[in-house]
Amino acid sequence: MAEMTSRERLTCLFNGGVPDRMGSTFLINPYFTNSLPGKPDPLDLMKELGADILDRDCPLPYEKKYSGGVSYEEVYKNGETRRIFTTPVGTVYESYAGKMAWGDIPFKKESYIKTPEDYKILQYVFEHTAFVPNYDWFEERDRALGDHGIVVPQATEFRSSLEYLFEDNIERTIFDMADYPEIVGEFLQTLKAKNIEATKIAVESPARVFNIWEDSSTTLLSPALFEEYVLPEFAEFTKIINGAGKKLIHHACGHIKDLLQMMETEQVAAFESLTPAGTGNIQMCDCAKAWGDKFLMIGGIDPAFLIDCTNEELESYLENTIESMGDLSKKWIIENGDSMPPRVSLDKLRLIIEVAKRHTF
Repeated sequence: MAEMTSRERLTCLFNGGVPDRMGSTFLINPYFTNSLPGKPDPLDLMKELGADILDRDCPLPYEKKYSGGVSYEEVYKNGETRRIFTTPVGTVYESYAGKMAWGDIPFKKESYIKTPEDYKILQYVFEHTAFVPNYDWFEERDRALGDHGIVVPQATEFRSSLEYLFEDNIERTIFDMADYPEIVGEFLQTLKAKNIEATKIAVESPARVFNIWEDSSTTLLSPALFEEYVLPEFAEFTKIINGAGKKLIHHACGHIKDLLQMMETEQVAAFESLTPAGTGNIQMCDCAKAWGDKFLMIGGIDPAFLIDCTNEELESYLENTIESMGDLSKKWIIENGDSMPPRVSLDKLRLIIEVAKRHTF
């Protein structure tokens, strides 16, 4: 088979075909590149490396417009950033230590929801949020990426509704679901409806593949909650996206061993940021055994391992994992499982691509 470009390879994989060789990509943002000399642009770095780029840090395919007296502002003062929603029914804010910058991981000090009344305020915000198409950026971004990969915007920025609350404050949400089930339930239904609304706008964009930063992990939610809340919402997402002839990636960067069988029932095209121990708790062969050839499997390298391993250990791990997956290795796109951390050498990233190039189909 003739050598494919990265765009051709990824398109082939997402269309269910067999490409020329294994794919290899990276989840790289300024969290990693700001640690490098000259602080290169993440896309430029991945182009130089020769990665099959899944451009997941592109702009959103919609803009948010607030009505009903809702206003939003971000304020930095005295070493703290506050994101503030002001409404006729009250004000809610979340706060972070320091300034907010893309690629940083700031410490979250306060969540939006601090009292039961805050659910109603934040629910009012979502009820008065409209999603307006924003596709003008796509053509230029796609042209700049060229044959190096594909542009993959978010279908919705809010994750599934329960995941959104868990990311806001997991402990509080668990208690509130028991103590105030009607209030929390009404909020979840409102956000779910808005997620569907956002996805319907997103799917009309020129993009062919979408991502949702779901962070699925049993360190955040139980298998029972995943089945009750996350699976039905993703069924709605895929109904919309698949119905338009497009594809969805489910970001699942944590402990998913006890979710594998339920994830098999999804209709997404791929699971992404699959993470072995110690950050995660699976091996790629576990995913292959549970899912067969139903999904693309993107990930497979623990970020902590990538920092500490030697080149020889990395090469051995990749070759052994490919062997363990057998014929299903053609469904694996090698990637770091979640964001690339600082202190990973570029030589290791070049080695990953070199190993992928060896395995032709």
